[in-house]
Amino acid sequence: MDKENENTNEQTTKSISIKKNYIYSLVYKLVAVFVPLLVTPYLARVLGADGNGTISYVASIASYFIVAANLGIETYGQKVIAIHREDSSYLKKIVIEISIMRTIITLVCMLFYYFFFVSDFNQENNVLYAIYIINIVSVVLDFSWFFQGIENFRLLACVNIISRISYIAATFIFVHKKSDLELASLINLISLILPYIFSFPFIFKYIKGKISGKINPFIHLKECLIYFIPTIAVQLYTVVDKTMIGIITQSDFENGYYEQADKIIKLPLTMVTTLNIIMRSRIAYHYAKNEYNEIQDLIKKSTNIMFMLTFPMMFGLIAVSRTFVPIYLGEGYDKCITLIYVLSPLLPIIGISNLIGTHYYTPCDKQWLSTIFLFIGAFVNIVLNSFLIMLLQSIGAAIASVIAELTVTILYIIFARRFISFRQMIKISAKYLIASIIMFVPVFFLNLLLPHDILFLILEILLGIFLYFIVLLLLRTRFVFNLLNSFLKKLRRKKKGENNGYK
Repeated sequence: MDKENENTNEQTTKSISIKKNYIYSLVYKLVAVFVPLLVTPYLARVLGADGNGTISYVASIASYFIVAANLGIETYGQKVIAIHREDSSYLKKIVIEISIMRTIITLVCMLFYYFFFVSDFNQENNVLYAIYIINIVSVVLDFSWFFQGIENFRLLACVNIISRISYIAATFIFVHKKSDLELASLINLISLILPYIFSFPFIFKYIKGKISGKINPFIHLKECLIYFIPTIAVQLYTVVDKTMIGIITQSDFENGYYEQADKIIKLPLTMVTTLNIIMRSRIAYHYAKNEYNEIQDLIKKSTNIMFMLTFPMMFGLIAVSRTFVPIYLGEGYDKCITLIYVLSPLLPIIGISNLIGTHYYTPCDKQWLSTIFLFIGAFVNIVLNSFLIMLLQSIGAAIASVIAELTVTILYIIFARRFISFRQMIKISAKYLIASIIMFVPVFFLNLLLPHDILFLILEILLGIFLYFIVLLLLRTRFVFNLLNSFLKKLRRKKKGENNGYK
């Protein structure tokens, strides 16, 4: 009996831990994405579509060197730390080894970047290229993989909130005209480094004692390369769009339109990928202990949350974008409306592939298979971009992205069917899809009929949320009922506690 109680308490503690970590990590990711989106309307007006397009293109070039410097350490490091988090002396050895290896690789990447993009003083946007060296240097200081591995998402959330609030203040204080393009980039990059500096001292709380064994920095290289190869593929069909738009169209405006639409799509997607980042550590822990029932339970919960969020987000964005884009970005961004229509299916598509990747392929050591699928997706994206961008410019790049992501997701589903049931995914998704479509119809037509101002936009969004959850309740969606019951129980307990305290 005591053993049963201990197991129950352990499961409760794990459940609470996952919920808390999800909230902290959600805040961490939302701050990282949402704060720039708060600044976006200001920068969209001050720098213009062409100015934002220039930054987007240079950032896409720098990102290839950042990916090379990272070398898959973020995913590998999180996994290895999660598995060995109870051995502080071994953790210390891992952190030192990975840090030395990462520093050497980053220095090599910096030299190549400087030689090709900064040393030529006659090159256009040379100063902007030089500023982005800061982004490459920041790789050495980034220990977020360590804190994700030990599931300390609270610290990551706090330091990111501080740094991004600083970013908002500095942007509004110092950036006032189109010629402040380099200054705007510098402020952003410095704010990205601050969380790494703030969080670094806390590492020593977890790595204590003597180091077990000799330091061998490159002992992790082989494993990191396994995780690095997929990131190359991901880079090829996420960032390469912006590079190819810049090269083929020679238009900063087209890159600016694509950048803004992409940012709008990425914000709601953060809510889903954040949950999967947390689950990756927890599933790796359960997988190491052969606790498959717990893994299946976590997969089912994650699938419900993923569909519950992505379908209404997709249909909601399509429904209100005609009003949202001009209010949010200002004049001159009408093309972003069409881009949002095209890109919005990425929400459920990436949601599914991200879930399967983090819940099956990564923790079950199937990275090699995942890598093959990602390269297939990258190949599809580059081939489609080659002629679609010439025909349709940024819209062509958006179509190519959706098809490439869909290709990868289909392959993920087919080859994970023994572990993750496709039938179960369809069954879970049905009610969320129906509720989203029913919500979409009235909101879309209201958006066409009502004046395009912020008050009516807020009313349309609130109506959409209300209709969506009402339909889910009418369809008797079990997961939603469980969430509602859990919330009501906590509310009753809180009231009961307040009454007892009053008495």
